Amino acid sequence: MDIFDRRYFVLNKALLRSTGLWPYEDRRKKLYIRTFVNLILGICVIFPQIVRIYNYFGVNMNMVLEHAAVLMYITSIYLKFLTSVYYEEKLRVVYDNIAKNWQVIKDENEINILIQYSENGRLLTIGYTMYIIAAFCSYVFLPIVPVLLDVFNPLNQTRSRFYILGGEYFIINNVEDYGKVYAFDCLAVIVTVWLISAVDSMYAASIEHCLGLFAIVKLRLQTCTRSICDGQKDECYKMIVRLIRMHKDIINFTDILESSYSSSFLILVGINVIFLSFECIIVLTRFGQAMEMMRYSMIMVGIVVHLFYISWPGQKLIDFSLGLFQDAYLNEWYTCPTRAQKLLGLMTLRCSKPCQLTAGGMYVMNFSNFAKIVKTSMSYMTVLASFR
Repeated sequence: MDIFDRRYFVLNKALLRSTGLWPYEDRRKKLYIRTFVNLILGICVIFPQIVRIYNYFGVNMNMVLEHAAVLMYITSIYLKFLTSVYYEEKLRVVYDNIAKNWQVIKDENEINILIQYSENGRLLTIGYTMYIIAAFCSYVFLPIVPVLLDVFNPLNQTRSRFYILGGEYFIINNVEDYGKVYAFDCLAVIVTVWLISAVDSMYAASIEHCLGLFAIVKLRLQTCTRSICDGQKDECYKMIVRLIRMHKDIINFTDILESSYSSSFLILVGINVIFLSFECIIVLTRFGQAMEMMRYSMIMVGIVVHLFYISWPGQKLIDFSLGLFQDAYLNEWYTCPTRAQKLLGLMTLRCSKPCQLTAGGMYVMNFSNFAKIVKTSMSYMTVLASFR
């Protein structure tokens, strides 16, 4: 497991350990962290949002929509955490396979391919984490602008206070207790963004590792045809047997990945579609309120970026798995021994079916479906705007 202590996965490991989602962590430490996350998100954040929705229902529907959107955001992150805990053993198998591949593969060219794609996964992790942190800082800073203005440019009265999450914490004084509520909301949002960074970045890094394996199979296809040119037909057959076994292992690897994330994706995509529609309505209802429009527009952008981030690896997996069909066909397979040609024929037939990640088997994670979601949400917003 030393590969996870090297530069390619060390950040992913640190993020998963800090959220209690690293399968190899000490059981007691995981229990403490998971209890903390359950306490913060499950009780101290979700419950106050439900109470606030109940209090506003039938009185102020705009506020109901606003808190319903917050509730969906927190719930989606919390369910992402719970599904990761539930599928911990499957994810352990994924990480075991990653470590095994790094131990088994010895060829220098193949190792360089693994390094290249693992480096891509590292860059995706760093970039996504930096974006999440930047979005967090921007979102939590906007509500305290009125407080800072009261200090540096005071008026005859205190400016209205804005909350990050705005749950029902049964506060007595809106001004005196604002700092306490703001600090707690910051803590809750930190927990959510840390969970997003940990789960999503490891998912992207695992897919990049899988793409590296596909690239190795492509290299081996090219190498086996060169063996034919050198007159080593027996060696060619052995190499084809090995690459077919590797291809089968990759398919099993993607199946484990798909089953590990499928339920989470189904929940996330469903909630995000509703969440994005709610945000469109909220932005329209806040028209003319610059600060509020800015905050909720940032949330809309964040939802789109999140959907794009989880759809991108799925699209690349489809492209690479289908590309292997062409790689197998365009090689000089016709010069192979007859028994090798039969094996390549079976492999080519399997490559015609792409490896893909789905949300509960109903929604394929790719760019086409991502574009449909964004387009549909924007259509809703256009229709609603026409009634203003």
